[in-house]
Amino acid sequence: MYLLYDFIFLLYALIYLPYLLLTSRGYAGYGMRFGLFSPQVKKQIKAKANIWVHAVSVGEVMVIDGFIDQLRKNYPAYQLIVTVTTKTGYTLARERLKDRALVIPSPMDLSFVAGTFVSLIGPKMYVAVETEIWPNLYRKLYLKKVPMAVINGRISDGSFGRYKAIRSLLKGILNQVQVWCMQSPGDAKRIMDLGAESSRVVVTGNVKFDSLPKPLDSSISDFIGSKDELWWVAGSTHPGEEEIVLDVYGGIIRDDPQWRLVIAPRHVERVPQIIELINRRGLKAVKYSQIQKEDPEKAVIVVDTIGQLHFLYSRAALVFVGKSLCVGGGHNIIEPAFYGKAIVIGPKFENFRDIVACFREGNAIVQVEDARAFEIAVRALCVDASKRKILGNAAKEVIISNQGATKRSLEHMAGLLK
Repeated sequence: MYLLYDFIFLLYALIYLPYLLLTSRGYAGYGMRFGLFSPQVKKQIKAKANIWVHAVSVGEVMVIDGFIDQLRKNYPAYQLIVTVTTKTGYTLARERLKDRALVIPSPMDLSFVAGTFVSLIGPKMYVAVETEIWPNLYRKLYLKKVPMAVINGRISDGSFGRYKAIRSLLKGILNQVQVWCMQSPGDAKRIMDLGAESSRVVVTGNVKFDSLPKPLDSSISDFIGSKDELWWVAGSTHPGEEEIVLDVYGGIIRDDPQWRLVIAPRHVERVPQIIELINRRGLKAVKYSQIQKEDPEKAVIVVDTIGQLHFLYSRAALVFVGKSLCVGGGHNIIEPAFYGKAIVIGPKFENFRDIVACFREGNAIVQVEDARAFEIAVRALCVDASKRKILGNAAKEVIISNQGATKRSLEHMAGLLK
């Protein structure tokens, strides 16, 4: 099985490399993904005994922020090695964790590469975030008797369907992990249906409820926009959603010019396309990175940098969280909720079904069925400050009542590291 998997993964890597070069998705140090380490990095890795934490992209990096602090507190004798896969996630992790962990790219899941990483890092414990299953890496860790845990585990609808097709192959891999800390009973049932033994599976809740944003830098907020402006932040948007948001916004500012739109696309490389959409509608646009130099009155702010959503949500009067009207799957709604903001989402939030259920139960979110209902909901909230305040306060209550997943996860992991 592993030889066949290696062959398929190697073919994938060979096909993917030209795409990386053409789209600039590679990054400095990308060679480490193939086990090519400089002497300096090798020396840093070998400096202390290590705990290895893997976070695939931006969302997972944001999740582990508080978890990393607790790991450092609980295991002060160990160095934390954080591996990240995507370019944006790697950049963010190096910025946010630079004084708390050594951040390196994650390994390609080829047996010889996984073996190189495991031998070099020599981890005393391995922790994956949100159900990352890597057969070769898990096997190499298991053969070296490295205890493994998964925190904030979840199985999306799409992943569950794909995994079920190879259930017979997965069972052995899943049971190489000592502890599966799953977000919800539904996620726990799915991982057990795929073959994980029930004795290894626990429900700890969602660590995202514990991932509180860092204090804001007031020097950033002072120069952005007039204090009289009301910001509508459309966060983590995907293709098709910007058009809907812009069409609604065009009607809003005709009725109330106090409102200002901020669009933060999930993928910043789409910024030029979004600016074109704005210009086509006769609106002005300004990039977030340029706003200190120029800020045309009522220009739509287009976010072209990563790691800014926490500030933008804190400044917002109204929030839309994307990948929910088009594409589907959804994104994290916990951050705007932490700031007590009124939040509107579309119908396609299947990857965060349990989180949305918590907010719906607490009357703390507005979820709409289509673009027309979206326009009606947004317009209604724009003219009703008291309704926005009620929704925001309810959202904060949901956050408070669901915290504690980090503590519970660490308690279940406590016996792994002797």
